[in-house]
Amino acid sequence: MKKFLFTTIAITLMAILSACGAVEATNDSQHVAELASKIADFDLPEGYVSEFSAEMAGYTLATYKGTSDPSHLYLIQSEKEADGEELERMLTQLAPGSSDANTRMTVIENRPVTVRGQEVTLVISDGVNHAGNSYRQATVAFEGKGGPALLVLSESLDLWNDETVGTFLASVQ
Repeated sequence: MKKFLFTTIAITLMAILSACGAVEATNDSQHVAELASKIADFDLPEGYVSEFSAEMAGYTLATYKGTSDPSHLYLIQSEKEADGEELERMLTQLAPGSSDANTRMTVIENRPVTVRGQEVTLVISDGVNHAGNSYRQATVAFEGKGGPALLVLSESLDLWNDETVGTFLASVQ
């Protein structure tokens, strides 16, 4: 779960650096779509809209938000192939039942899925955000258009729908 924390910190760091002008970042929906298309093509889940995008030191980030507070979709890609091995290694260490008090997340399931024609492992976790809202999170590493990529989809437990997640993941090309 410490690796989940690392991913969250990396995304937060990019947001902070962009605010300081150290990263080219924008909340322009066209730019978010352009950067997301550098990672993969996909059909957004219903209700999700562009939120933020950034490029920095070989990393590309595109984020979307859903209709409720914990609803987010993060796509991050690295140009460094070695990052793909690290992503895959860290996700295989997340076994059902493992939890982390710092992130307040517990892995509930690992399942095989196909993303961009690749057989990969989807990690499903439950957590509680800073506002005390319970949510479920789907995390999967895959080979994006320009390098290793990570997709994180979070949704409130009330709105979580496995079929919607499956349809979304199947659309990622």
